[in-house]
Amino acid sequence: MLTASPPTRRADREAAGFAASFAFVCLASVRDVYLAGLFQRSSPLGLALVAFSLCSVVFLPIAFARSPDSLRVLLRRPRELFWVNATSALAWIAFFFALGTLEPLLVQILFAGVGPLSVVWVDRLVAGVSPPAGPGRAERLIHVGLAAALLLAAGVALGGLSGLGPQPGGAAALGVGLATVAGVSISANTVLCRRLNDAGVDPVALVSVRFIGAIVLAGALTLASRPDLTALRSARGSAVVLGASLLLVVFPIYVNQVGTSLASPLTVRVVLAVGPVLIFVLQTIEGRLSPSPYSLAAAVLYGVLAVSAALARRRAIRARRGPAPPPI
Repeated sequence: MLTASPPTRRADREAAGFAASFAFVCLASVRDVYLAGLFQRSSPLGLALVAFSLCSVVFLPIAFARSPDSLRVLLRRPRELFWVNATSALAWIAFFFALGTLEPLLVQILFAGVGPLSVVWVDRLVAGVSPPAGPGRAERLIHVGLAAALLLAAGVALGGLSGLGPQPGGAAALGVGLATVAGVSISANTVLCRRLNDAGVDPVALVSVRFIGAIVLAGALTLASRPDLTALRSARGSAVVLGASLLLVVFPIYVNQVGTSLASPLTVRVVLAVGPVLIFVLQTIEGRLSPSPYSLAAAVLYGVLAVSAALARRRAIRARRGPAPPPI
């Protein structure tokens, strides 16, 4: 019986990872636009509690049935499991609050844009390994441009030039800070999750236990701040929160976990780079925010430079590895 060769299997995994990553970007763009409107009217803590609890409620029984070995691997790695939960909690709670403060397009630029800039020190500090190749001259120049794109996005928010219009300076600065902290946290989280995937942990098992820390943090913030959660007390409000949690948070998180486990970091970063432009299109269709040419310019500049940074990283890694040996 013929079996696929290793290069064929790698290509199949990469194609499947690309499809999952693209599906995630589409779902996440809808999520950001919808939740931004929701969180500007009510606290994100209620939805956070429901959504992250559902991740465990939905996926833990599946993991017990299909991936008990993966759960055993996770239990044997308590330190990594703790930091996966800690970085997930910080990233997602900060991201949700940022969505309630800034234009979602700008939140996504700041959230995703710090990843390429922090990849070297995240690999060293979080994964405990040096990257296979340090940034070369071309990559450093691209990173300078990428940092400029992030500064442009922050300036658009702080200067009142976004689709939200003028905002109090403190609120805009808080949103920029939250989105940036969320981006650094999710970068570290992605490295940790990829290491666990490489160790044989199934995406279902990882999603089932990845957000326990987020549940604890959202619960603690709810008790401390006592936000208005009256929407959850009505049948209609509860149905809206439950539906939004399942379709726009739980399912995209799983799809993203699948994409991260299958595709190369280059593929994931290239696909994610189109997210802000897609969000701009959805914002325009929704009509709640005024289209801002400054936000669009930041999105396009970020997308071009993020793709360029990913390609430059791949070239640096290939140059360090040297040419492939000739076939025998």
